[in-house]
Amino acid sequence: MGTKSKRLAMGLSLLTCSLGVTAQTLYENETGTHDGFYYSFWKDSGNANFTLQPGGRYQSQWNSGTNNWVGGKGWNPGGRKTVNYSGYYGVDSSQNSYLALYGWSQNPLVEYYIIESYGSYDPSSCAGGVDYGTFQSDGATYKIRRCQRVQQPSIEGTQTFYQYFSVRQPIKGYGNISGTITTGNHFDAWASVGLNLGTFNYMVMATEGYQSSGSSDITVSEGSANSGGGNSGGGSTGGTGSPSSTDIVVNARGVTGTEHINLLIDGNVVADWTLTTTTSSYVYSGNAAGDVQVEYDNDTSGADVILDSVYVNGETREAESMEYNTATYGNGECGGGSYSETMHCNGVIGFGGTGACFSGNCASASPGGNSGNDTITVRAQGVTGSEHINLVIDGNVVADWTLSSTMADYTYSGSASGNLQVQYDNDASGRDVVVDYVFVNGEIREAEDMEYNTANYANGQCGGGSYAETMHCNGVIGFGDTNACFSNSCN
Repeated sequence: MGTKSKRLAMGLSLLTCSLGVTAQTLYENETGTHDGFYYSFWKDSGNANFTLQPGGRYQSQWNSGTNNWVGGKGWNPGGRKTVNYSGYYGVDSSQNSYLALYGWSQNPLVEYYIIESYGSYDPSSCAGGVDYGTFQSDGATYKIRRCQRVQQPSIEGTQTFYQYFSVRQPIKGYGNISGTITTGNHFDAWASVGLNLGTFNYMVMATEGYQSSGSSDITVSEGSANSGGGNSGGGSTGGTGSPSSTDIVVNARGVTGTEHINLLIDGNVVADWTLTTTTSSYVYSGNAAGDVQVEYDNDTSGADVILDSVYVNGETREAESMEYNTATYGNGECGGGSYSETMHCNGVIGFGGTGACFSGNCASASPGGNSGNDTITVRAQGVTGSEHINLVIDGNVVADWTLSSTMADYTYSGSASGNLQVQYDNDASGRDVVVDYVFVNGEIREAEDMEYNTANYANGQCGGGSYAETMHCNGVIGFGDTNACFSNSCN
């Protein structure tokens, strides 16, 4: 299908405009927001048109004079949502078209589709594609397939990238149409077979036509989340049937040092802390199961909470990756912002289910967690994904890893003690290591807070810089003694 080479030049340098709630018909390529929803409209030629209606509604018309077009309304960024859609899909089985939830992620760059209906061509029917079985979601069976696009347009310019497909079996059909897509179920099913997403870019409920004729009148809305796990967390409940396999560690600080937070699991307060003005690790060692939320409850003038991350079920979930947020001030109101680590107002940030695994790579023991203080976690990534690091304790290499190009947790479980260093040992052109932090003795030690650093290039030489998380050269960052307590809040 022409669903391939064009695929959203839409996301490239298209004009963005902000519209009111009145209807407007687009005839040229454009992206933007309209009445609270993100929209994209793209065509490579012809007379397809796309009408923005109030709310999540859009209308489209096209004929065979248009080679290829695609457009829809949704969100930017996308993520874990319960997406409801309804309206009219005016094609038949002889027309080359589809109706799908369509989006992108970055790091890795992935183009994904949840196909609800199509005409004469299954968009996942790519040469050389790989099938990964089926799964159940929202009362239907979906086929998983991966395709690859080689040096084709993307939201990052011309690139080589994978496409992930969930194709509904049976398809919804044509004419009057409605349905629900629980996106987290698809993200989790993909991750379970190794098809991981990165940071979410836009996501729209799209209509596409290729050398065909048709129309659509589709309204999209967001329902209540009912699935969990995955990259964006939120107020999801996935994985709630089982407790975290590790201690839960909240990494946070206050602006004034008087801020108070609660750790909520399944709606119940299981731990609470008054924060200091230094980022510290706050540990819960119970076995409660359910949706994880961090609540700020004593907001006053000048006070804010900076919530870095929550470590749960063996993985780090960053606050800025979480969609469900009622505590960030945005768009003129509390709760009006998402994907933020700053809690301006009384409210919560949701981090998904205790038993969920967003990263697809969850450890069996937390750093400084249920297995005692012998577990050390290094959070790091490489620029190319070929960088190699060693964990050095008391001058001895106790663990080593080759990094991926995505920030991940690397865990050592042993009894070594002494001076702790992270060593980068295979520097080459284009390679660098980014060390976020080391979790040791029940506390987070940020790389940018460490003075001893022989791997940072500054002042014209390797080892010329300190207080940095980037390792440009072979060398080490020192993180102090394994038994030290920098934060005064250790296990």
